[in-house]
Amino acid sequence: MQHNMSFDNFRIRKMSFSVNDKFKPKKTPYDITPEISVGSEYRKKENDLTVFLKVFLNAGEVPFFFEVESESVFSFKEEPDEKLIKQFSVMNCPAMVFPYVRETIADLTRRAGFPPLHLPPINFIELAKEKEAKTPPT
Repeated sequence: MQHNMSFDNFRIRKMSFSVNDKFKPKKTPYDITPEISVGSEYRKKENDLTVFLKVFLNAGEVPFFFEVESESVFSFKEEPDEKLIKQFSVMNCPAMVFPYVRETIADLTRRAGFPPLHLPPINFIELAKEKEAKTPPT
């Protein structure tokens, strides 16, 4: 099924990095598991969807902390139904945007003097299901 959607724009809205001065290296590998949040805004008049993807690590016994927030715009030739907008906003569009954020984080950590942090791919379908399971029914 074709939805006539286009990926129009990607930009970094916010980026921060700081060294964790309290970090003490150990012989065992440290676990860097960032948190991810996804938000979106559909504008019916413009028939576009803006997706906000935030990947951050702000706690733990890790050598650094970071936060990267992105904003991406997707437009539609025809107005999608509400179910498709929800699917695109939490699954399809974040999956398309994540590689750009992932690359930004790898470059940011490398430029800070650390080995580049290559985050593993994210299954946004599973992430959406987990979030839905945690959300109480309305």
